[in-house]
This record gives sequence, structure tokens and C-alpha cells, in this order.
Amino acid sequence: MTHRDTLALTRDLKASPARLFDALISPKARTLWGPPGPDMVVLIKDQPAPAEGVREVSRCGPRDDPSVTVWTDWIILTPPSRVICAETLIEGGAHLGVTLAQYDISETAMGSHLDLHLTLASFIGAEMIDGFKDGWTHALANLIDHLEGAA
Repeated sequence: MTHRDTLALTRDLKASPARLFDALISPKARTLWGPPGPDMVVLIKDQPAPAEGVREVSRCGPRDDPSVTVWTDWIILTPPSRVICAETLIEGGAHLGVTLAQYDISETAMGSHLDLHLTLASFIGAEMIDGFKDGWTHALANLIDHLEGAA
């Protein structure tokens, strides 16, 4: 059975739309803000540059065993206002779940407004949906710290 849910996260950031857009697609930046928990890592190495139609393959998981393969399929990249991508998580050959992420960015007086809409699907149970929600909320907090701490 596939479990599904959605999550909408909205934040205002002290960073320009261009800087936010770059942080969303930069492999180096995503390794810094992307981990879904405090003791986790995202490893992106030797991958093609993000572009529409490109699939990136990375690893994610605990620092001592990043055993989850992540396929990031870049669907729409419209600088500096929109990023749409799909992330598929696979471990031990089993598909765990998929997230369709839509980032809409607009300029504000203080920097940027981000609307993040997530469509979540778990193939292994409802608890994976909770894990997705916790992971995305944590990563978004990391993104804000990454951008505003370096401002």
C-alpha cells in the first residue's frame, strides 16, 4: 500500500532570490543544508550539473552509514523563481518513497519569500511519511541557517 500526504512550508529569508535559488540547486550547498537530521549526511559527488531532465544520484543517511540512495530528478529550473524536482529514496534495492518538491521564490523587502510544497508518497508504511515531514522541516531550518549565517 502506498501512503500519501502533502506538506506546505513557507518561510521569509534574508537572502536574495538568486542566492536562495543557487543554494537549492548547488550540490555543495545541499550537502551542507540538506541532511534530514543532526547526525545525518548528504553526499553528492561526481554528478552532472543540475539541469532540467538531469538525474543526480547521491547518498544520504547516518554519518557512519549513508546507505540510502537518492535519485534527484530535476524537472523545472526557472532562475531565480522556481525549482521543481522529485526525490526517490532507495535502500537495499527497495524503493522507500518519493517526494515531489516545488519551491516558489519571490522577492521581498528583506530578501526572499519561499513557498515549499511537497507531495509525499511512502511505499513502506505511514511512518515514512512522518520521517519525510521531519526531514524536510529540519533541512529547511538548515537552509535558513546556511543562508542567513553566511549573510
